[in-house]
This record gives sequence, structure tokens and C-alpha cells, in this order.
Amino acid sequence: MGVLGTKVARADIRLVRGDAQRVGVRWRQRNVRTGQVGEVDVSQGWSALLLVQSPDGQETWLSLPCGVMSVDGLVACDIPAAAFTAAVWNVRQTGRWKIVVSHRAHQQTLAWGYWTLSS
Repeated sequence: MGVLGTKVARADIRLVRGDAQRVGVRWRQRNVRTGQVGEVDVSQGWSALLLVQSPDGQETWLSLPCGVMSVDGLVACDIPAAAFTAAVWNVRQTGRWKIVVSHRAHQQTLAWGYWTLSS
């Protein structure tokens, strides 16, 4: 099945120190032949990571596996409440984030944006 890719739009998020949070995306693709849009089954064989990075994207400060991978394209990553309580996060207030999925040799960014950490 041929598919057409489109640019992933930026989604900025606010992360709250001390709160458990969930960041997710639903992966959908358009079939080039039929024009139908459908979800991608990521429930088997796929893995996903949430990457919390420095403002320039050069350093990954936090990497969490995504625990929700569903047949209807939902990919969600839970951030534990203790994730940003270490002293180092007092100076890390902003940066980039993204959710990356991989299957064998294929890797793709599903969602990305900038994050701000607040108390």
C-alpha cells in the first residue's frame, strides 16, 4: 500500500513538576490510491520513545518508553510524577520534545514541539 506523508505540525506542551502526565499522538496515514485516511496499527512490532531534549535538540535529557501502543494508532507515554524533581531540572526550564516510533530499520517522528517546565 502506498502512503503519502505530510509534515508533522509542531505541538507545544507544558510539563508540571511533581505531576504525573501523559503525552500522546494518534498516527494516521492517507492511502495514495484510494484517498482513504486510516490509523496505523502500532500494537505489534513497534516501539516508541518520548524524548525530552535541550533547547537546541542536541542533548536528550529524558527518554521514556511509550506504554500505550494501540491498533487504532494511539501512541502515549506516561511521565511519572518524580521525573522532574531532581535538582538538575531547576535549571532546565525549556527545550524540545518528540515521540519517535521504530519498527525494524524504520524510524519516524510522530509528534514534536517545544516544552516548558513549571511548578
